Amino acid sequence: MRSRFEIRAQKELEKDGYFVDYKVRPSFAIRGYHVDFFNLFDLLAYKINEPIRWISIKGKSGGYSENRKNISKFSMPQGNQKEQWRYDRDPKNKTRIRVRKEIIY
Repeated sequence: MRSRFEIRAQKELEKDGYFVDYKVRPSFAIRGYHVDFFNLFDLLAYKINEPIRWISIKGKSGGYSENRKNISKFSMPQGNQKEQWRYDRDPKNKTRIRVRKEIIY
């Protein structure tokens, strides 16, 4: 089952004209199958004449800096963009969820 943050991100990207792909999470374990692209990225977003966007979605559970470090170490060819989107509670309005988007080089 996909996280609500992945679904929210996909809808936002599609609204902006991107084609979005994700990996299917099987209902049973398959040996050697990773539920993320390169075991790092949750979404792949493509739009003509723009870099391919590889997006890692992190929810409220944390682990942002470790994930950022792993993404930073991962080498990509030119024409690809690595991103981390972090969803957490807005400190000013605890009922609202905010997203912080970061391009990682």
